[in-house]
Amino acid sequence: MSKGSRACESSGSSETTATEPQDGAADPGAGFGPCRRLLLLCLAVLAATLGLTATGSAESPMLHVDRMTFVASRGAANELVLTADKARFDTDGERVFLDVVHAVVEPASDSGSFEIRCDEGELDIATNDFEARGNVRGRTDGSRAFRAPWVKYDHEQGMLFTNAPVLISEDLITYRGGGFQYFVRERRFKLLGGASVVQQPDEAEQP
Repeated sequence: MSKGSRACESSGSSETTATEPQDGAADPGAGFGPCRRLLLLCLAVLAATLGLTATGSAESPMLHVDRMTFVASRGAANELVLTADKARFDTDGERVFLDVVHAVVEPASDSGSFEIRCDEGELDIATNDFEARGNVRGRTDGSRAFRAPWVKYDHEQGMLFTNAPVLISEDLITYRGGGFQYFVRERRFKLLGGASVVQQPDEAEQP
């Protein structure tokens, strides 16, 4: 895996960063355990410093954080930036549950981009995979708008996808599909389940 880092910050705090293993390691996944433990330790210290609440059982405590920003980077590029009004960290399952979410993958010279807003989301700290749920609206490459009940981002593959019904708006045309796959690094968009044009969509149907 390429060199990268994860950073997490909360209002009134300094940034905490965990660095991934260097190229050439025998097992690229082996170094993630200490990185995740460091990140979770930083979050625990952060919660204690800010007086944030930690609730739940001793086996799986939940840390509650307001106004969180999470950055998954590769080299000097920020591949995924998540912001949320509220976050709940499952320090045992190494997952983060988010409320009122904004997710962005910035464009690069050789890859595409997307932006998502949704009611809630879930982040896997181990893989940086992200799922957006509830009133999901977004754009790919800044021009193709979409709306769906849920979408997922596979960080390793660099793919945004859903197999739920979607509304797509592109070049002043709105159409329905059975899902889509967007390969971010290749800027390749694939509609699933065929497409049907929506004649004069009302405001509720606009992506």
